[in-house]
Amino acid sequence: MNIYHFIGIDISKATLDWAVFEGKTIILQASTPNTIAGIKTALRQLKTLPGWNPKQSVFCMEHTGIVRHEVARFEYG
Repeated sequence: MNIYHFIGIDISKATLDWAVFEGKTIILQASTPNTIAGIKTALRQLKTLPGWNPKQSVFCMEHTGIVRHEVARFEYG
């Protein structure tokens, strides 16, 4: 399977900072609240990207210790 999008998420208590790469090029940067509503907002933005296919994407985030991981528990669908 080919991977076309790499999504990096920087997590803080208040915000999620999203960077979407296609190869070595950043094609989207966004900041959302660290809430379920914020995650849904970012996913709506991802769905508008040309050629978007979640099965050909990799999501990654840093280990944040005690900060809540709503994004890790979120079920895409």
